[in-house]
Amino acid sequence: GQMLAAEGEVARLRDALQQFDGSLPTKKLDPQQVVPSRWSNRHEASFSTADFIRFKADVEHAGGNVQPILVRPVESDSSRYEIVFGHRRHRACFELGLPVLAVLSDLHDSEMWLQMERENRARADLSPYEQGMHYQHALDAGLFPSNRKLAEAIGVDLGQVGKVLALARLHDDIVAAFK
Repeated sequence: GQMLAAEGEVARLRDALQQFDGSLPTKKLDPQQVVPSRWSNRHEASFSTADFIRFKADVEHAGGNVQPILVRPVESDSSRYEIVFGHRRHRACFELGLPVLAVLSDLHDSEMWLQMERENRARADLSPYEQGMHYQHALDAGLFPSNRKLAEAIGVDLGQVGKVLALARLHDDIVAAFK
C-alpha cells in the first residue's frame, strides 16, 4: 500500500513539474555574488546620471528589481555569477544593498554576447559610444571574425556598425569632454 501511494505521489509530482518544462529558474542573489560581464556595454559615467539616480529610486521603491537580470555561472567560481544583461538593475540593487532577482542560464561566450546585444539594443538608453564599445569588445575577443559577420549576427546594417565602431575608437580625452 505504501509503494502504491509513493508511486501515485511521484506521478502527481511529475505531472506538476511538467508545466515548468523549458522554464529557466529565477533566484534572488546577493548582488556581491554577481560580477559585471567583461563585455559590459555601460560606461562608468552612465551610473552617475540623473536618469540612473531616478531608476535606482524606482528600484528602491519597489524593494528590488521587478524584471530579472540574466546571469550565468562563473566557470572558475561556482558561488559567483556573471551578468549577461541587466547591469543597471544589478548596479542599483548593489548600491542599495538589495538582493537582485536573476534568471540563471548556462551560455557560451558568443551566445551570451548575442543575448546581451539583443536585450540592450532595444533599450533607448545606450549611447552610440557605448554601443560601439560593446561591438569592439566582441570583435577584440574574436566572437566575430569581421564587422560584416557581427552585423549579420545581430541584424544591423553594416554601415551602422561602422559608425558606432568609429565612435568607440575616439580618444579618451574626447569622450571625457562630453556628459
